[in-house]
Amino acid sequence: MVNELYKDLDKLKSYVNIEEALKLVYVTKAWEKLSRNGEITDNLTFESFYNQKVDLKKLASTFEKLAKQIKLFKLYSFDLKSFDNDNLIKILGFVKNIDKLPSVNDAFFLDKGKMGDYSVSNQIAELGVNLLDGKSKEIYVPFTNGFAYTKYTDKKIFADFQLSKVALVVELINILEDKDIKFEETDSLQKPTFINENAPHLLKEFDLVLSFPPFGKKGKLDVSKDKFHRFNFQKGSVLDVAHIEHILAQTKFKAVVLMPVGFTYRGSTEEKVREHLVNKNYLEAVIQLPPNLHSATSIETTFFVINKQKENEEVHFINLKDDSFITRDGRKLVFKSLDNILDIYKNKKEIDSIASIVNNDEIAKNNYSLAIDRYVISKEAKELQKSLEQFELVELEKIADIKRSQLFKDEGEGLEIYELSPSDFSKAGFTLECGKTKQIGSQEKRLSTYKLEPFDVLLSTKGTIGKVGIIGEINKPMMASQAIQVIRIQSEDKKEKAIALYMFFKSDLGQTILSSLVAGVAMPQIATAEIKKLKVPLFTKDNEKELFLNFNNEIEMYNKIILFETNIQQIHNNFLGNK
Repeated sequence: MVNELYKDLDKLKSYVNIEEALKLVYVTKAWEKLSRNGEITDNLTFESFYNQKVDLKKLASTFEKLAKQIKLFKLYSFDLKSFDNDNLIKILGFVKNIDKLPSVNDAFFLDKGKMGDYSVSNQIAELGVNLLDGKSKEIYVPFTNGFAYTKYTDKKIFADFQLSKVALVVELINILEDKDIKFEETDSLQKPTFINENAPHLLKEFDLVLSFPPFGKKGKLDVSKDKFHRFNFQKGSVLDVAHIEHILAQTKFKAVVLMPVGFTYRGSTEEKVREHLVNKNYLEAVIQLPPNLHSATSIETTFFVINKQKENEEVHFINLKDDSFITRDGRKLVFKSLDNILDIYKNKKEIDSIASIVNNDEIAKNNYSLAIDRYVISKEAKELQKSLEQFELVELEKIADIKRSQLFKDEGEGLEIYELSPSDFSKAGFTLECGKTKQIGSQEKRLSTYKLEPFDVLLSTKGTIGKVGIIGEINKPMMASQAIQVIRIQSEDKKEKAIALYMFFKSDLGQTILSSLVAGVAMPQIATAEIKKLKVPLFTKDNEKELFLNFNNEIEMYNKIILFETNIQQIHNNFLGNK
């Protein structure tokens, strides 16, 4: 319907500004409705103007008079230069003859509407509203990207948005869609405007809060000057943490916040926020959305459901990336059924590979990571993980030094070194060499920190996840690429323990555990902190002997495979006896 409206506007003379034409269409439609409802005096009504000679200057004069009594016209600045009388007549005729326009949000924020950095789709907005499901008559929506949510609630809305001209859109929604939105055009991080009337030194707390903050937005925020003491964790120029701290400060009961998926697993201040949410028992659910749901950004997103009155000490994890939830509508990905999703959430269902309920203590043991793949796993993966219970477990950092390698630039002169990438790992046995070399003249001093040693275990944790290698006796200086974590066992029997660890990581069990630590889709990775805290088996001497035997058997089998492949190639080369 929005595209059809734009097609109609495109039929106007080419020099007409389509954005200005769109605003005029909606303002005049609101004018018509206000006139029909008796909120405008007779000589200034839409009908009165339309039934006389239409003139641009007369319209501008009428709008000036209306601005003295109607808020909408105070907000609307009519641009005479964008139109001529013929186009004005066409627009007014279009407005008079159409019963209903597309929703204001769809026209100004979705499809061709360019107001805002990105806009939340109707489905995501509807899901957010329904996740709140509160009895309160009010809802606060800070940092809103668009107003799609207004379609799905009849509550009084308090909203703020740091974007010029958006107040006009809000007033159009109030009039054309019979909503009650109190809007403040402000940077609520710097100057919050919804204050507790009885205690002006405090912010107003809302029972329900819904927010779709901008992702990765940067800005200067002096947290020391905040008289409301909201910011305990915000540091640096990226404001994701500040957004959620502001939301927490104005939430009395429940908040639903759409955040980038990286917020579920990244370290530093974001980890501290997750720790705060879990330890205060505020976190009710983490609902991961499928990728590519947003039209103007490919960032993966997750709903955080915050409940300050939660009674149990559990978090409901729901993974909506499963194909059973999504379908295609043209080029867009859409949900098949929001009712199905809400049924899982409201009835706290646990479904294999889709939803699970996790105790706060377990999340704490996982360094407060909320990565969905850590908690929502298949039955087969759970069974594999149970097999770990037969071993005594230890955090990897307690038996080994773990370090991600760093970038060394090729200077074209100086010491020649080998740089190992995951594709260089031997399929079986020790990795002894690789094809890529670099010369590192001025960087030679750094090499001692990152140079590989015999029996280092190598783990690919960025891009290609889970490939495992082990270094043998090497003659030339060798280092790992940035995609690799280097694990150096600290023990006198280093060789035996390194081989046991190498074989553990290559096993189905090891690979399942590693896959549960992966975060990100565009560039999947496992953080160094996750590898350090990873619990691995403390193998007995008998276990190590058996794994060493398996290590050698694997080498023997791969050697046989290589021999078979060579013989097969010889058969093809020796076609009908021709060599």
